[in-house]
Amino acid sequence: MEALGRLPVRAIVTLGGSLVRSDFASLPSNIAILDSAPHAQVMAEAAVVVTHGGHGTVMKALAAGRPLLVMPHGRDQADNAARIACHGAGLTLPPSVPADDIHAALSRLLNEPSFTATARDLGGKVREEAAQSPLVGLLESMASTPSCSGKLCAA
Repeated sequence: MEALGRLPVRAIVTLGGSLVRSDFASLPSNIAILDSAPHAQVMAEAAVVVTHGGHGTVMKALAAGRPLLVMPHGRDQADNAARIACHGAGLTLPPSVPADDIHAALSRLLNEPSFTATARDLGGKVREEAAQSPLVGLLESMASTPSCSGKLCAA
C-alpha cells in the first residue's frame, strides 16, 4: 500500500476474508479498503491488477484485459506468475520485496503499453475459449438429471 500511495492512482484493496481492516489504520488517501468487491466491475475500471496470483483472479484480470503484478504466496500462484511474466502480460515479485520495488513494477505496468496490449490479447483468447466451452451446457445438463439415490449419474 505504501507503493500505491506514491502513485497518481486511486486504488482499492480487498481484504478477502484473511486480512483485518484494523491492521491498516494508516492509509494513503488514494487507497480504499473493502472487505470484498465484485471482480468483474472493479477490473473493468482498473489499469493494473495486483494479486497473489490465484487462478480465479488471474483469469478475471486477463478476461478484463488488465496487466498484472503477481506476488505469489504458495500453491499454483508461482506458476501463474511465471506464465504471466513469460507472456508479457505483467510482472512478478516475491511478496517480501520493499515498497520501492513494488512502486517500480507498478510504474512500468502503468507506463509501458506493451503490458496492457499483451493482457488484452490474452484476455481475448480467454474470453473466446470461455464462449466456446461446453462446460456451462454440461453443468446445466447435470443439474437437470434426476438424482440416482445420491450418487453421481451419467447422462
